[in-house]
Amino acid sequence: MRISLSWLQEYVDIDVTVEELAHQMTMLGLEIESIEQLGEDVQEVYVGQIVAIEPHPDADKIVVCQTDVGGDAPLQICCGAKNMKVGDKVPTAVVGATLPGGFAIARRKMRGVESQGMMCAAQEIGLADETDGLLILEEDATVGEDIRVHLGLDDVVLEIEVTPNRADWASMIGVARELAACYGKELRIPEVALVEQGPAIETVTSVTVEDTERCPRYMGRLLHDVQVGPSPEWLCNYLIAAGQRPINNIVDVTNFVLLETGQPLHAFDFEKLAEKRIVVRTATQDEPINTLDGEARKLSDDMLVIADAKVPQCVAGVMGGADSEVGEGTTTIFLESAFFHPASVRKTSRGLGLISESSQRFQRGADPEMAAYALDRAAQMIQELASAKIAEGVIDAYPEPFVPREVTLPYARTLRLLGVDIAPEQQRAIIESLGFEMLHHDDTAMKVEVPLRRHDVSMEADLIEEIARLYNFDNIPVSLPRARKCEKVFAPNEQRIRAFRHYLVSLGLTELYNWSFSNDDEVQRAALPASYRTMVVLENPLSEKQATMRSSIIPALIGNGARNLNYGVTSVRGFELGPVFAPSDGDELPTQGNRVALVLAGEMEGAHWSRSARAVDFYDMKGLVESVLEHFGVVGKLEESDWETFQGGQRAAVRVGKHVVGTFGRVASAVARAFECDRPLYVAELDLDWLLTKRPGATQFQTVPTFPPSARDLAVVVDSVVPAGELLEKAAQSGGKLLRSVDIFDIFEGEQVGVGKKSVALNLVFQSDERTLTDKDTQKAVDKVLKRLKHEYKAELR
Repeated sequence: MRISLSWLQEYVDIDVTVEELAHQMTMLGLEIESIEQLGEDVQEVYVGQIVAIEPHPDADKIVVCQTDVGGDAPLQICCGAKNMKVGDKVPTAVVGATLPGGFAIARRKMRGVESQGMMCAAQEIGLADETDGLLILEEDATVGEDIRVHLGLDDVVLEIEVTPNRADWASMIGVARELAACYGKELRIPEVALVEQGPAIETVTSVTVEDTERCPRYMGRLLHDVQVGPSPEWLCNYLIAAGQRPINNIVDVTNFVLLETGQPLHAFDFEKLAEKRIVVRTATQDEPINTLDGEARKLSDDMLVIADAKVPQCVAGVMGGADSEVGEGTTTIFLESAFFHPASVRKTSRGLGLISESSQRFQRGADPEMAAYALDRAAQMIQELASAKIAEGVIDAYPEPFVPREVTLPYARTLRLLGVDIAPEQQRAIIESLGFEMLHHDDTAMKVEVPLRRHDVSMEADLIEEIARLYNFDNIPVSLPRARKCEKVFAPNEQRIRAFRHYLVSLGLTELYNWSFSNDDEVQRAALPASYRTMVVLENPLSEKQATMRSSIIPALIGNGARNLNYGVTSVRGFELGPVFAPSDGDELPTQGNRVALVLAGEMEGAHWSRSARAVDFYDMKGLVESVLEHFGVVGKLEESDWETFQGGQRAAVRVGKHVVGTFGRVASAVARAFECDRPLYVAELDLDWLLTKRPGATQFQTVPTFPPSARDLAVVVDSVVPAGELLEKAAQSGGKLLRSVDIFDIFEGEQVGVGKKSVALNLVFQSDERTLTDKDTQKAVDKVLKRLKHEYKAELR
């Protein structure tokens, strides 16, 4: 939200520097995103009055004006605008002036006539995006006055981030209340005094609220003889400083009061309402409405609308309808002020993909009591600025008024939580300065009534937080909290996880962090098995792309790899340790598991003068997975995987004993294209919870061999469907105690070995710590290996 300093001064006196104010607001929790000096790039521009207009002697579309800017003589200025007349006052940039964008004004000739400056449109001094003609100022503007002073461009705007739990900060009065309490100043809330006349509102119109759950309070006033027109400059200036575009005096008043109080309002053209009445109801399925943004929308049957006797005229809490929009011909308006349930507005806004100033405030939680003040404040302003007559009475459908919460705070509790002794009278003063009503207090505690605008305060700790903010965190001394001894270990695996994280970094990987949120579309794009599409659905997601809790880290890592490759990163080597979630039956909380996921892409080895670059391949990922298993002291067996996420022939499931602990492989081409990537990606995911149940054995040391090894090669022909890894495993099991290592050094398929067959060549290394081995020793072991392979796989010696 943009906070104009000059506007803020209307409600509280600020006598500190902008820098000090920004720091103090930050300490209060109002995070400052930016500080903007309005009009900083507008120099040497003054209020000028046109005293004469003559045609240009050599140009039909240009006139020559004499403009008085308070100097010794009027300036001669050539101008192409058509909307001005003699006597009008306009912003005038003299020679040497600068305008937004670095545009400098110099003396120049236009078709032979010298021009000594420029008369400006609103766009040219940064007040609008598009304009048609010069900006005509009010008649009482002082000739020669700096335009920045006249238009309020000498203002400072602080842009703040309003946290979701502090809806009351989304208003000028809300921010002023905080600063008044902080600096011990008086808070000035404008008084409202209405002059009602004409028939009572109940005799002219009615309001029917059919859904009081979604709309607990609905108020309205009727205003006659409204004169729609432009807003005064002071109102336009405030709105522009707040980032709003002035439209007309009626719409501008509702926007002004919204920014001032945080209470959204809406004005209907009363004559356009069927049967001249209001019905608050839910829409019918696919019921149409044309909203003020020019879009034709279809509503669902769980969306609240403000309708007349026939059709919806407004999407409740989100945006008004075009059919009852206030325009130049409007003479009677029905002014709405209401409280809509936050969840209803949030769901509707998200369902329509429509975010507005109103919806942002309602879904945070508005103040039901502010509805009445904001309605009267807007009615009074419309009466003053549009010469309106306010009908007698007000409609207030409020069947079950909200009951404020009551909270008791023992003073000693503040000391215990903050570690600083704040006097009871000071604690009470802080709480009362924020608008809490003191119901009772004594020497030990106080009991207060929480204002309805403070949805974030429900218990004593919340009051202590308010005291800490206003006492100032800088005044609270740094101290270590007391530590309680406890036999329970709350994070038994934390040290092992940290060590594992450092181990992965030592392998050359970079740790990645992704949201724990996902969505069904992302799981489908990654072609994960159907079971992964059963996810925990969020009631109030941040966005459609974060509608569920993730069931796997794989989609996120595919996206990380694809994005980095597309950005020109030559080598992607990353890992993520994080949770995944699965729904539970009934009302049980979702189950949470932890996974380790790996991603490799691009180059495994960069180019060097001695070699060419080498791309990542399946065996790089295989080696990485085996290193992870080795870290936890387990040996895995690779099996064929049927996951469509990975390319056939380059995918594997990892089995350790009876448990499948993970899967990995090259991302299938179709999946990679779905993530907008046309280069190879390799991804793995392993069950970290299961791995943490395993502990590596003690490190074993052995003497350096003094006797030479004996190597033997063995090539066997087996069916092509026999996994080479199984041959390796069986050979290792049957080679005896002298066998030190077994490796596959060749796999061949072709006519020489027959159709449906393949040749697997094994290198067996034998060694003894006691003597030099003979051929008889090694041959005996080789025969055992061959016999085992023949028995289990019908292997034939090649």
